[in-house]
Amino acid sequence: MIFEELAQPNGMEAKYPLFLLTISVAALYIIPLVYFIRYLEKRYAISKKVSHLNWILGLTAGVAFSDYGHTAIGYFLLEIVKVSDDFRYDWGAAVSAPFAEEFGKALVVLLVLLIARKMTLKHALVSGIIAGLSFQIVEDIMFTFRDMFIGKLDGFETIIGRVGQAGWTHWVFTMLFAIGMVALFTKQKAISKVQGVLWIAASIGLHFFFNSPLHTGILTTLLPMASVLLGLLAYRTVDQLTE
Repeated sequence: MIFEELAQPNGMEAKYPLFLLTISVAALYIIPLVYFIRYLEKRYAISKKVSHLNWILGLTAGVAFSDYGHTAIGYFLLEIVKVSDDFRYDWGAAVSAPFAEEFGKALVVLLVLLIARKMTLKHALVSGIIAGLSFQIVEDIMFTFRDMFIGKLDGFETIIGRVGQAGWTHWVFTMLFAIGMVALFTKQKAISKVQGVLWIAASIGLHFFFNSPLHTGILTTLLPMASVLLGLLAYRTVDQLTE
């Protein structure tokens, strides 16, 4: 459904070249992160088959799973809890996105690790980064497309804003969640179950504040710092393991 939307230019077919030029700005974060992923894959001896499966599912299933989650949470909030319009406008994304999107991306990671039979923390780290980065790429394309072809804007403001956030958001959130998930549900002893829960909580917490009305003022500085520091801590914790 998401990719079909790209074929519906709303009578503005002439804007496709500008759209392609606009989304190419995302290369500013995609290229460095892909190089980082390739470095980790070589360092942890992760096969190309596992890597390719990560990318395929990440670019296709991740957003789809998340959309199902958003639909379910939206139904719960609107039809069962019956939240007010003000709450939905102010807090809807903060309540829905951390759960719908992180569990959706985590499901991609889980599928990859189960299919590959590589339920290790190092595979989880890399798979989490790829799932998060893939999600970021698809979201950036769709947000820019909607601004240009539905909102009738130029799209540059949208893509520049998202590129500025891409260095510390989805790929970090999902990496933390994936590490926590494997720590929590496998028999490995390197990271405790409590630590696993904390990594998952950190992922959801960062995503919550990122989408909440609280993400303003000094928090726009503190939140990226916290995300980067937690990402580095998770990386160093897993990188030192002998598995």
